Amino acid sequence: MEYPVHTVEDAYDACHPEEPLLSGDPRYVDLNAARGDEDLAARISFRITNTKTPNFHRQLITGHRGCGKSTELHQLQARLRQKRFFVVYLDAEEVLDLGEIKYQDVLVAITKAIEEQLRDNGVELNPKLRQELDAWFAEHILLHEKKKDWEATFKAEFGVDAKLPLLARVLAAATGQIKAASSRREEIRRRLERELKVFIDRLNALIISARQAVQAKNYLDLVVIVDGLEKMQFRAESDGRTNHSMLFVHHAEQLKSPECHIVYTVPIFLAFNDNLRDAFSDDPFILPMVNQKSETGLDALRRMIGHRLVIEEVFEDASSVDRLIAMSGGSVRDLLRLVRSSCEGGADKIRPADVERAISRMAKELDRLLQNEDLDVLLQIAREQTITSYKSASKLLHLRLVHEYENGVRWADLHPVLREVRRVKEALAKGSLINAGKD
Repeated sequence: MEYPVHTVEDAYDACHPEEPLLSGDPRYVDLNAARGDEDLAARISFRITNTKTPNFHRQLITGHRGCGKSTELHQLQARLRQKRFFVVYLDAEEVLDLGEIKYQDVLVAITKAIEEQLRDNGVELNPKLRQELDAWFAEHILLHEKKKDWEATFKAEFGVDAKLPLLARVLAAATGQIKAASSRREEIRRRLERELKVFIDRLNALIISARQAVQAKNYLDLVVIVDGLEKMQFRAESDGRTNHSMLFVHHAEQLKSPECHIVYTVPIFLAFNDNLRDAFSDDPFILPMVNQKSETGLDALRRMIGHRLVIEEVFEDASSVDRLIAMSGGSVRDLLRLVRSSCEGGADKIRPADVERAISRMAKELDRLLQNEDLDVLLQIAREQTITSYKSASKLLHLRLVHEYENGVRWADLHPVLREVRRVKEALAKGSLINAGKD
């Protein structure tokens, strides 16, 4: 499809909110100036390029779901490739169960991604090492089968292509079992945890061989990008911790164990957790929402829409685009969702009434996410324009009911569509007493 498109029907497809843009996509617009000049690709590539072995850079990246992290990570991937790094990109959502995830799952997925992307690019691992890895991973993942039964097990239980190398088949079987929440998942995790040091040694043996192999092909080094972990579901544990802090704080040493440059995305509210900065020496990179209230932000988001569709041909009234931008709260994903929803009016052009219906639909969606006990915290954020307690605001950040911005200073506000919800309107009008958010 050629962009920008000219019809409502094509606009619907051009504005898919779940499609991160690869480097070179004509729909891409640089939004850094509207985010407080936070250039993710430039800053992280600088850190990686200037971290010399035997040290490796471990970077956490966060921001609201829908702020455009994956698109910016693809820009980082392209920049690192230009600098002659071999970049392994892993979308955790594709291979892991983000509803229930453990550190062992992440390390197995990294192992699989490295092996697979080396093989796809014709980079050969040391044959003797591959043979050793074949045997070790097969023994610890194909838990009950004897070697002579492995082939049948791959075909019958895992549906893995018999033409793949053994290590590739074992790792595909492991991630398949983990994602499917099969009865073997906990058994695999327990076995890997019992032999954690050996497991990490095997992973690093693979990484060392991979680094040597890519350097032999004139790459500077290996970088692993693990995207999608910020989407893991939020769950409070019985001891007061969360599943997010369990993975990234309590198992930080395991996540830092791969001996290569590595980038992880993490849930937004962990940026408020002091322990995260103890676990990872470099501050997390926070990708803010676009400040849609500024002329710079408004212009950037207009251009973003204009790169996807011809505004005058798709919208009956061009000012409707500004209305959608204002109600998106600077969320790229929510803006695209609102445009797509507006496309469903059945007319040749998007009418103002279609825009208002799209906003109303999103308001009902946010209303379903909102609990009455959240209202006082929302009122405090609306009044003070900041978040003072991650414990109180963590769920609201995760659900994108509250947005954070950066334009010289950090500030926060409610999602503009949330202000269309009757309960929130009434609470704001009453200016009720603030009792929450004080830990």
